[in-house]
Amino acid sequence: MKKYPCPCCGFKTLEEKPSGTDIICKVCFWHDDYVQAKDVDYWGGANELSLRDSQKNFLNFGAIEERFIKNVRKPTIEEARDLNWKPKA
Repeated sequence: MKKYPCPCCGFKTLEEKPSGTDIICKVCFWHDDYVQAKDVDYWGGANELSLRDSQKNFLNFGAIEERFIKNVRKPTIEEARDLNWKPKA
């Protein structure tokens, strides 16, 4: 099965092409949201923080928010980061 990169962490964890799949990434805990993917600074929607801030958090401590660290896991070999992914920083 083909996997697609999460807009937040870039690891190939989504079973449907983003954005707006409503899938939660098991690597960073990003809830794939159409509005937040189109406006990377939008707060609210499926995630409390914006995509830009969530990416910064993931790069700093491994989850979109500290309270979700317990909900995430390391990516598998099959979920390698998409080579074209870059943070929105």
